[in-house]
Amino acid sequence: MGRWHDAEHGDPARHISPLRPHDLRHSVAFALAEATGGDAYELEHRLGHQSQRYIHRYTNPPEDIAAGYVEQM
Repeated sequence: MGRWHDAEHGDPARHISPLRPHDLRHSVAFALAEATGGDAYELEHRLGHQSQRYIHRYTNPPEDIAAGYVEQM
């Protein structure tokens, strides 16, 4: 997906590789966790997982966002 996008854009600043479809799932899950205040039922329902292990994995913030939390303290 990322390679297709990159092939359409000559500007290296606009390249997004290596983007994988599963990365989008993580992004949506993280945004949903923020929007719902981490509501476990809503996350399980929307993501299709009942295991807290997967819910936790999908809702961990990316490193740059997690670093920002520390900076805000």
